[in-house]
Amino acid sequence: MSLKKIFAGISVIAVIFLAVLILRMAVKPSLTVKSVELTDVTPLGEAHYPGIKILFKTDKYPVKFYLLTPEGEVMDSYKAELPEEVAYLTIGNPYENVIGSREYVIKAFIGNEEVLKREIEVKGLSGSIRILGVKVSITEGRITEPEIEKILIEVENTGDVPLYIVSPSLLSSSSPLSIDGHPCLFKSPKEVIMPGSREKIELPIPPEDLEKSHTFTISVPGVGNASYTTEPLRPEVRIDRVELRYETFVGGWVLDNITMTIRNTEAYPISLYRFKVYADDRYLELCYISPYEHSSENVNPGEEKTVTIECGSLSESMENKPSIVRVKLYGTEAVYRVP
Repeated sequence: MSLKKIFAGISVIAVIFLAVLILRMAVKPSLTVKSVELTDVTPLGEAHYPGIKILFKTDKYPVKFYLLTPEGEVMDSYKAELPEEVAYLTIGNPYENVIGSREYVIKAFIGNEEVLKREIEVKGLSGSIRILGVKVSITEGRITEPEIEKILIEVENTGDVPLYIVSPSLLSSSSPLSIDGHPCLFKSPKEVIMPGSREKIELPIPPEDLEKSHTFTISVPGVGNASYTTEPLRPEVRIDRVELRYETFVGGWVLDNITMTIRNTEAYPISLYRFKVYADDRYLELCYISPYEHSSENVNPGEEKTVTIECGSLSESMENKPSIVRVKLYGTEAVYRVP
């Protein structure tokens, strides 16, 4: 083959290569956006963020996405390395409930070429929340009795951003749940309620007894507040007999013992451990069920028991003979008028 032909062949190849290169440089990169959605995103794999999900396809990559304010401040960015991928841009902090409307601009670049500019309006969170009730369980241990272990809530998200029901990692006033006015830590089995969804959720809480009433309050800014008050158990309690004596050694009256009958009309077992004795307005803290080992006994639903309370401590003597003896058991108070 002559050198002339070789050089001619090389020239043709060079021309073709140059033409392809020029054509490639002349063609503008293409980015096709399939969908843009306000949703919950997990860019780091664990923490949940309110954000924007962009499903796209491109003929050139990588693609760099930016989320900007209308003034041009960059709020977040994402680099896509594949021709068909999902880009995620966050619009808030982890588990942040977005309150009120916001405006953003999404831009995308391939190299220095802007291939996307789109305005996004976020309306923010709205919805409703209510407490439906509580879940009671029976604790097993030295004292077996019912305790409130969960509250049941219903949450509806009518906004266009995710709604988060979470407890802070440390106890603080920012917890959305409080019990009797005190912030409460909890671990929600469902932390994210998506736009257009309504969910019923059981929130585990630190156990609360049924000896007194409790008020549960949950508050989610942008959604509202809800409260629920539980009533204490109220078994039937009757004082059958009270024995008092005057003790000359201490120069005062001593409450020896009380005989009382308890009938459990509740749906849960009650513990005798919960009783309290008062002589007039004085609390007698050294009283106990006799024999002592019975003090941790239960009265089961529908069951009736007659027990004796011993209170004969000289250290709790009273200068004057009491006119009233009271026994409190959960939410019930039995009164005995001393003759």
